[in-house]
Amino acid sequence: MVLLAAVALTTLVANGASRLRAMAAAFLAVSIAANAIAAAAATVAQLAVLGAAGLAASGILFVAARDRDYGEDPEWRLWVATLIAAIATPAAFVSFRSVDLQAASFTLLGSDRSDVLVQVAAFWLLSSGTAILVTARSAVRTSLGALLMLTGVQLLVRLAPGPQLELTIGIAWIEVVVALVGAFLIVNERAVRE
Repeated sequence: MVLLAAVALTTLVANGASRLRAMAAAFLAVSIAANAIAAAAATVAQLAVLGAAGLAASGILFVAARDRDYGEDPEWRLWVATLIAAIATPAAFVSFRSVDLQAASFTLLGSDRSDVLVQVAAFWLLSSGTAILVTARSAVRTSLGALLMLTGVQLLVRLAPGPQLELTIGIAWIEVVVALVGAFLIVNERAVRE
């Protein structure tokens, strides 16, 4: 439960950050919390690949900021995105869950064997990313929304049966490419403003 709260809080911090460098650092925290919550359902190789992808994506956005002051104030978008995510997450979990809640055993620390927490975290990240994309005004928040959605997809992939390393590597590359595209758009947007 603590890890699920960490995913939710780090997502809110990333969403509420008004500076791109703070947003990039918060996204790294989201990635670490998401990897920790699904550590029981992933191999060491998967965790290493996804950890490296999260570090690379946040590093790319951190460098794209060029200075401490560049970013976008979320203003009212923070509250709208949070409200959308808070409504969509339970609705998605009730509609699409693949676990039995009766068999769930929750602990304060660590993840559960029934994968309820993995699915709730995945749905939270997907709905938060979608809500941020819906309310985004610039490439800064659009990049964050897309990266949060990919992190949610990474959690859901871990629940698929069979070997998943190839799929994990593919999604990790997509995450890095999305960060590169976001950095390209951010740099161009900044050049136009200046």
